[in-house]
Amino acid sequence: MFKSNEIFLGRKKEMVLLESLYDSNKFEMLILHGRRRVGKSYLLSHFAKLHSDNTVYFTGDKDSEKNNVQNFCEELNRVLKVGDFLNSFTTWNDVYSFLRTAEIKDRLVLIIDEFTYLYNSNPAYDSGLQNAIDKILKSKNIFLILCGSEVSVIEEIIDDSTKPLYGRKTSELKLLPFTYKEAREFFPHYSNEEALTAYSILGGIPLYLSLFDDRLTIKENVIKNCLSTTGYLFNEIETLLRMELKETHFYKNIMLAINAGASTFNTIRDKVGEDAAKIAKYINVLINLGFIKKEVPCGEKEKSRNTLYSISDNYFAFYFAFIFKHQNMLNGLISPEMYYEKELTKIKLNTFIGHRFEQICETYLKEQFYNGKMPFFAENLGRWWGNNSVLKKQEEIDGELIISSNSPNGRVKAKSKACLDRTYLLATDDENAVICECKYTEDPFDEKQLKDLQDSALCVTQQNKSYIIFSKNGVSSGVEKYLKNLPGYSVVTLDDLFLSE
Repeated sequence: MFKSNEIFLGRKKEMVLLESLYDSNKFEMLILHGRRRVGKSYLLSHFAKLHSDNTVYFTGDKDSEKNNVQNFCEELNRVLKVGDFLNSFTTWNDVYSFLRTAEIKDRLVLIIDEFTYLYNSNPAYDSGLQNAIDKILKSKNIFLILCGSEVSVIEEIIDDSTKPLYGRKTSELKLLPFTYKEAREFFPHYSNEEALTAYSILGGIPLYLSLFDDRLTIKENVIKNCLSTTGYLFNEIETLLRMELKETHFYKNIMLAINAGASTFNTIRDKVGEDAAKIAKYINVLINLGFIKKEVPCGEKEKSRNTLYSISDNYFAFYFAFIFKHQNMLNGLISPEMYYEKELTKIKLNTFIGHRFEQICETYLKEQFYNGKMPFFAENLGRWWGNNSVLKKQEEIDGELIISSNSPNGRVKAKSKACLDRTYLLATDDENAVICECKYTEDPFDEKQLKDLQDSALCVTQQNKSYIIFSKNGVSSGVEKYLKNLPGYSVVTLDDLFLSE
């Protein structure tokens, strides 16, 4: 599935957590969850290989309890080597009774992958496990890992205070997609620009990243994996939606509306043409799955009327932008090579990457704040937008981000409504502002764009201001000369984004 069976890429922090829980020498129960394809099983398989002599790795399925128990006992006997009598066990209570009397000297790791299948096939599974934890496992040298992809089921089992397993976990890990910098490891032969392009198309899902061969061009990889009917990613979104959801057509309509520019709830409702309550429910499902995201202006309450929605997953965005509406054409009416030339022109692809580039810059900024590289510590970080006093409507201006400070009451301080006609990214404290602009264009950042950036700063009343220019191709000679005499300005290029801390 991955490029190399010998090389384990990324997940350094996650491995540190797993090893620390392994070394604790007391009962530990880790809940590991995350969206499908994010690499949960791959991470656990790697960890299990490092401790193969004392790790039971079992994957639940939708089969009967008896068959699941027998499969689990086969792995348990491989580790403990206690005899074939384990083959006679038919219930989980049989397993727990055995563990009560078993002598476990060395650390025993029990990994139950897709444990939600066990719960779905037997609603009493969680109460039985809770009883086993309280009466048996807590006194044993056992590291229990429960892993699953079904977000709603995990929340119901683990986070609902009325459920038996509530309060039993000792640690929880939500496995997230790779960042752009972590994804870079998949493409040692690519330039930084090529790696960023691949990430903008694929996102941080390890399986998708592993499909691109960096000995081929971006175009060749897209044709092979995304546009060809035999490519893994051609029907991947349809497959994922069928695995996760019912009424997939309705969910797709919501994402198509967002892709077409409907960023507010009302515009999504108008494009989809369905009941508002139903749309709200389905939007929340897509948010929980990590396919779309909901944003409110930084400093405002979560239920702000200024809520915006966007597709957060890169490959979902790429699929709905370039593939979905033309699948019939790609099914034999045009060659993938000709389609790429027709639809994925450099201008269109750069425009698409430009939106992803903003997210990459946000990730970079968060990392800078986290590592103490910025001139202040941000209290909040997120996008913010306001009303255009002339057009009297919500408006997003592509490519400009402002990191600004909030007033003590959490609101952004601005000089006038006329300033509030752009979408900003805010990192906040009470005294400081860092104002940034992102440009993913073939041309360097020029004098006019610099003036626009400085004009935008008039909205911000904080005393201490500094500026960052994110630019794919740097700045013009005029801007470079101008900035030499100005303190508080810095330029971050494509290569700078990939520098190690």
